[in-house]
Amino acid sequence: MNSKIFFLLFIAMLSVSTSPIIARFLDSVPAVTISFWRMAFGAIILWCFSIYKKQSALKKTNLIRTIIAGFFLGIHFALFFASIKLTTIANATFLGTLAPMITFIIEKIFLKRNHSKSLMAGLFLALLGASIIISNRFDFSSSYTIGNILAILSSVFIGFSLIISENVRKQVSTISYSRTLFLTAAFTLLSIAIILDTDLIGFSMSDFFGLLFLGIVPTLLGHGVLYYCVRYISPTVVAAIPMGEPIIASVIAWFLFHEAVGPIILFGGSITFLGLLILTKK
Repeated sequence: MNSKIFFLLFIAMLSVSTSPIIARFLDSVPAVTISFWRMAFGAIILWCFSIYKKQSALKKTNLIRTIIAGFFLGIHFALFFASIKLTTIANATFLGTLAPMITFIIEKIFLKRNHSKSLMAGLFLALLGASIIISNRFDFSSSYTIGNILAILSSVFIGFSLIISENVRKQVSTISYSRTLFLTAAFTLLSIAIILDTDLIGFSMSDFFGLLFLGIVPTLLGHGVLYYCVRYISPTVVAAIPMGEPIIASVIAWFLFHEAVGPIILFGGSITFLGLLILTKK
């Protein structure tokens, strides 16, 4: 991995780590609303930039693929921000960064890519750690458990999105892809908001700036950079980069919200982190 890609992935990791912290500050804003405006602001900025610097349009096949990936991305954010409302930031981020496991399974089973036993060991450890985290205070009647499950489901959908992105990004520019991806995700979330009768306006000015921040930093500098890098390296490696998010976000949450991370979460998170490290390294 060359130094440019490594540096960009590091920036992406720091950027996405701000997402759960800002979302916690937006405690009065519904999860779907946060997700919608995050994607909407990201899309608006990229489409406005496209006026300044002309971008090529997506061909039919790539357009269809991008729309599907955007639909998955919208579902991912709706689930992820909902999980932050219901469980701890540590849980949401640890369980929400299992995408490498999803992409690994898809690459192995459906794309028939060869993987070593070390990768299988990494996958097992990631699953084991996630199981330990979700077993803590497990009760389907508990919002805590539901939040954990939503975080895992969010990993599934972002994994699907990254797998689709791999082929498209080899043929189109980052901006051409990302502007359509984010716009599709925004329309997906708009549809969800209408179905759930969720308000998308009426928040305070401070909430507005928080939503704008989400649209710029974790979206454009975070996910935008990840979708740039997926053109050059495996989706499993790209999907594993946000695994640093739980550590960064949990430390910040401890300082800002006094949100303690118990021994079970530390133990399970460490095992998951080790498994993801093995997946990435191999």
